[in-house]
Amino acid sequence: MSDNLFLILYLMLLFLQTVHIFEEIGFKAYEVVGSLNKYLLAASFLVFASYLPLILILLDIRAGYYLAFFGAILALGNGIIHLIGYIKTKSFRGTVGAGVFSGIPLGIIGGIVLINLISILQ
Repeated sequence: MSDNLFLILYLMLLFLQTVHIFEEIGFKAYEVVGSLNKYLLAASFLVFASYLPLILILLDIRAGYYLAFFGAILALGNGIIHLIGYIKTKSFRGTVGAGVFSGIPLGIIGGIVLINLISILQ
């Protein structure tokens, strides 16, 4: 697999992660953690932790691929958690179900990135 294809997939993951954060804010998922400030602090950390591997990969530092596992597993888990949360609560507003619309595609691309990472690092 080419590095360009992996970078495109990883950029798709980052885009969906950003869209997902806006969706969660729109459906008031931050109520689960208590406040919008706490939510934005946690979301900012997760976005930074997901962009860091991309920067390292672009600088041709192989450790970036290993760190990308974090973003891929986070995305996959996010999709699964939101799907289960929606099934359990049958609600989007202020619950774990918030974010299911972007969370499912995020989980799918996270799984694809994870599979590609395994093939790259073999």
